[in-house]
Amino acid sequence: MGNGRDLFEDLQNLEGELLRSFSVNLSVPSSFGSLCALFLGTRYPVVYVVSQEVERKRVVEELRTWRKFFGRDEPVLEANLALPFSGVTLQKDLRESPRGVLVVAVGDLRQDVEELEYFLSHSFFLERGARVDREKLLDLLFSLGYERVETVRERGQVAPRGEVLDLFPPHLEEPVRTYWWGNVLERMRLFDPETQRTRFDIDSLFLPPRSGEFRKIELRKVLGRWAKVVFWEGVLLEGALFPVPYTVFLGLGEGKSVPLSVERAPAFLGDLAALFRFVQDQDLTQAVFFLPEGKRVLLEEMLRGEGIKQRVTLVEGFLRKGFLFGRLRQVFLGEEDIFGYEFVRGKERRRASPQELLQTLSPGDYVVHEEEGIGIFQGLREMVVGGVRRVYLEIAYAGGDRLYVPVENAHLVEKYVGLGEAKPEVHRLGRDDWKRTKERVRRAVEKVARDLLELYARRHIERGHAFSPDTSWQRELELSFPFLETPDQKRAIEEVKRDMESPRPMDRLVCGDVGYGKTEVAVRAAFKAVMDGKQVALLAPTTLLSEQHYLTFCERMKHFPVRIAVLNRFRTPQEQREIVEKTARGEIDILIGTHRILQKDVQFKDLGLLIIDEEQRFGVMHKEHLKKLRANVDVLTLTATPIPRTLYLSLLGIRDISVIETPPEGRKPVYTIVLPRNLKTIEEAIRRELARGGQVFYVCPRIRDLFRVEQELRTLFPDLPLAVAHGKLRGRELERIMEGFYRGDIPLLLSTTIVEIGIDVPRANTLIVDFAPFFGLAQLYQLRGRVGRFDREAYAYFLYPRHLTNEARERLEALLEFGGTGSGLKLALRDLEIRGAGNILGTEQHGFIQEVGFSLYMKLLEEEIARQRGEEVPSGPEPVIRLREEAFIPSSYIENESERLRFYQRLFTARTERERQELQEELEDRFGKMPEEVRRLFEITRIRSCAKITQVTTLEERGDGVYLAAPLEMLVRFQEEGKALGIEGKLVTDHAQVLLRLPRVPVETLGMLFAKVANHGGEKDRR
Repeated sequence: MGNGRDLFEDLQNLEGELLRSFSVNLSVPSSFGSLCALFLGTRYPVVYVVSQEVERKRVVEELRTWRKFFGRDEPVLEANLALPFSGVTLQKDLRESPRGVLVVAVGDLRQDVEELEYFLSHSFFLERGARVDREKLLDLLFSLGYERVETVRERGQVAPRGEVLDLFPPHLEEPVRTYWWGNVLERMRLFDPETQRTRFDIDSLFLPPRSGEFRKIELRKVLGRWAKVVFWEGVLLEGALFPVPYTVFLGLGEGKSVPLSVERAPAFLGDLAALFRFVQDQDLTQAVFFLPEGKRVLLEEMLRGEGIKQRVTLVEGFLRKGFLFGRLRQVFLGEEDIFGYEFVRGKERRRASPQELLQTLSPGDYVVHEEEGIGIFQGLREMVVGGVRRVYLEIAYAGGDRLYVPVENAHLVEKYVGLGEAKPEVHRLGRDDWKRTKERVRRAVEKVARDLLELYARRHIERGHAFSPDTSWQRELELSFPFLETPDQKRAIEEVKRDMESPRPMDRLVCGDVGYGKTEVAVRAAFKAVMDGKQVALLAPTTLLSEQHYLTFCERMKHFPVRIAVLNRFRTPQEQREIVEKTARGEIDILIGTHRILQKDVQFKDLGLLIIDEEQRFGVMHKEHLKKLRANVDVLTLTATPIPRTLYLSLLGIRDISVIETPPEGRKPVYTIVLPRNLKTIEEAIRRELARGGQVFYVCPRIRDLFRVEQELRTLFPDLPLAVAHGKLRGRELERIMEGFYRGDIPLLLSTTIVEIGIDVPRANTLIVDFAPFFGLAQLYQLRGRVGRFDREAYAYFLYPRHLTNEARERLEALLEFGGTGSGLKLALRDLEIRGAGNILGTEQHGFIQEVGFSLYMKLLEEEIARQRGEEVPSGPEPVIRLREEAFIPSSYIENESERLRFYQRLFTARTERERQELQEELEDRFGKMPEEVRRLFEITRIRSCAKITQVTTLEERGDGVYLAAPLEMLVRFQEEGKALGIEGKLVTDHAQVLLRLPRVPVETLGMLFAKVANHGGEKDRR
């Protein structure tokens, strides 16, 4: 089989004809045209002109695929003029590239760009290894208009932090992190402004002014000086041409025609059986399929199953349109040739744990110290005690008491979350009240733990159906998904499949923002169940959402013999009876519906999977019926904002949870505006959306509000077609209104929360929520998810009356705080803080939660559950470590106090060495080389972790050495292992307690000793 290089024999002829004729015309598929450009780009500078920006991006990706496939290294450049001063970057790249291919949209050719030489004379250039006075550099940046901030997120910002200087030049797509040794620039890396993590190194950088006027030149004149060859693909040439020696027209009918034995490849439109027959029946010397990595692996498995894997070369990459090279019988296919569409790519982000999100502390917050009780956090304090500089958490207690907790003991402090707006009682230090309170709560959680374990143990004990491994049809369904699975979506799918293939009934929560791909997880789980002959029930909270799910499932499974039905009030009584009868006979594979499917007349012949969308929207009676349904059936729950009970049972490990946090490609955060209600704001918001050809959602909390608001809107917009929708309309009437709004016939929809879930209208990108305080935080978040689901900027207005309760104000502030994409889980946790945690475990637990706070209550409950399961529970207090070491995060390293506190909390809640290592890498990535104080802090944290394993209760530095308190056999082990490290320990008695006295050694050496004993001695104890 050939490797594709044979194509270049024919391309030689093209080059020869071009040199002779100066202008040629090629009637070939577009992907072959870009291949021709790359071939010529190995010898000449080539400009490739396309019709529009979106095509420019596709051609660039295609050229890079060709370059990788043929092992070339010529530069592939693009003229992206969307950013300020990007024309300067382009000219600089062209100057450094004597050959290669530049792709440009025809509309950009006549754009003016800053003239390079003039511009550079007014900018500053940085190069790795250069010596630059940093103070003067900062002064220069300020004179160029840059703004000093704590964290760089926007263009034109700069943030100095110790050895690190972050800056975001206006011409770049990502900011740059520079690392310094004194005044020497050691390294520069681009970083993601959202995660703040760096991506890759760069060697040089020029810093233009943030704004200003410069001498300009037309882009096509710049390109005319650089290029030797220009390709024109599918564009109108009038007014766009510029002088270059050689021109190639792709299908435009100009220039001398060059015949090539290339023809368009067949289109299979997702019919994989036809694709496999084509590969088997055609006498091909080479078949190459270009696909994204995830799809490539799936197709490889299917080709292997068909016994034709050896006939196909699968390559990670992108091709717009495939082609057949007739003379050599070679075929090159891309994703659109195989599936009929191109896959949509997503973007990954760092995942924050729910505990981390909940634990964000600010001065003034109520906190719970495990041993001292409830106080008020005052902030971080740096003090010198006994000649050692240390950092403490300052907590205020009743009676003017102050407690200073060393940061290495910060794990003892939790944020207080109680019940609603009720304030907790602040304790006094040195009293027994707190110990008595904790003991009372500990006794109370015994029954709660028992009840919870009985509830969920039944699911572990009962045997469900162990579903079979994936079939070839399953892989075919997954290949047809028109998006590339994001890493966390892929993880969720794998976790669901693993649960389904286990004999234990699945009970998994999939938490992800609106539009993040939860439905596809459900589609694949449902299909897997049907492949094993089981029925599936999908329960949705609204008629509209059930209809949307029905259409989605039908579309995804249209190539397979799966029988799908929907049961809701849009169906006539006769249609409903027929669906119910077919379901009972097993003639419906997937039944989708509202609470209608929970009624007694709906019986399944062999139910295997229950999918619940937005569980919090169902009432108590519905949930009782669900309990009966889910006895030994696999259950998959989907939600954007989980209810506190569901969320925390998942965090306890009683329920399984998968989190999807990656947004779809192009998804933009919704601009969230919280304002007092006034008609002028309402009018301006609606007019702005209508002026750009969009549509508006206008939502009120109650039906009776709709009619008054309707009159106001008709007065403001007498000629505007608007419709009113609410749950009491007849099914057909509601369906007619929603279809009209979806088609764009109705520019303004006034409704209740009936539109809260499941309505996707691409042109509706302004939302107005009237009387916003009447809604819960999860409801407000779901409503905001109705807009911004596509690639246009979206706006959400939350209007409130003049007087607000504290709880309502906090809800609206939370919406502003978490305005970005992927905030559903964060808002669920904030909702827990605002509304309180009492509804999680029943009203009888309210008092206990209020007394100790939710975090400590859950910790006690978690320990009790582990104890009742027979698992090992750490007994006694946490190890006490008192070393005369300066171990903290200096303010000179991380200036922002809340940022410092956040890293302290992440460090002290890290459970594994890998988590600590990742945190250390992130710190050095974001803030530069760690100072010795931070290194010692990490070492002491490792020692604490090992101390738990080795049963050390105290590690204290005194005048003549370091003293360890632990069981005698463990002290002897420390003494023996210490000798191997040159540490001579001695057993001593202090107040009738045997201790091990060690000489003073560096904290790193002490860490090595603890790690050695933990790795060996701890394992013996566990055995």
